[in-house]
Amino acid sequence: MLLKILFGICLLVLVFCVPWYLKALWPEKCRKSLILKMICSTMFVSIGVLSIHISGNTSTYAVIMIIGLIFGWIGDYFLHAKPSDAYFVTGFLSFLIGHFFYIGAYVRTLPKLFPDYKMINAVELIIGAVILLTALICAKAIKLKFSPKILKFAIAFYFIIITFMFLKASALGYNYYKSGAPYGIVAFVLLSLGSLFFVLSDATLGIISFGGQKKNYSLKIFNILTYFWGQAMLASSILFIEA
Repeated sequence: MLLKILFGICLLVLVFCVPWYLKALWPEKCRKSLILKMICSTMFVSIGVLSIHISGNTSTYAVIMIIGLIFGWIGDYFLHAKPSDAYFVTGFLSFLIGHFFYIGAYVRTLPKLFPDYKMINAVELIIGAVILLTALICAKAIKLKFSPKILKFAIAFYFIIITFMFLKASALGYNYYKSGAPYGIVAFVLLSLGSLFFVLSDATLGIISFGGQKKNYSLKIFNILTYFWGQAMLASSILFIEA
């Protein structure tokens, strides 16, 4: 019971702390906003850890997901702490590594739980192509500007990776639901919506950072809300997925 109460407290802290962080963040980053951001980040890592203890799930899936969440925590710090190239690259790489861990968790679990699942299939290829084509069209329409130019290729690679992460997270959730597993619909929503939120958050961050929208507070709100709740939902999937 205590662990479930702590889980609920973590969710409540996110509910109240994320708006507080957004207020502190505007119009510029500051020490207060960094502290609040790291509190929020600590909550989604804590949700993952508590999910392990509540469910008794010590599977490889759970461990890999926790590592991914920790890299997200590290990325949050470095992308916020100091406006320098070194901190940006470290934060960027931390998130990229985190996504590789998420993908590893999904790709490893899918064939283990669902032997008939095809890792390469037409449905995912079509959905992935539509997402990437839409992103490309939007990037050209918004006229994103990257400096140095090599950053354009790094961001493109990153977006391909998070799209792949979304596809595999959704596939795992859908197959889990389709298998008739207990709370399958909950796991499906957590994985598909959580990963989609992550994609939308990063896409919005790209518009803010490279599309001349750094003063657009509405976009910043959307970016932060989808990010933290996306991470929290992915962390909560540990309650259900065990492999």
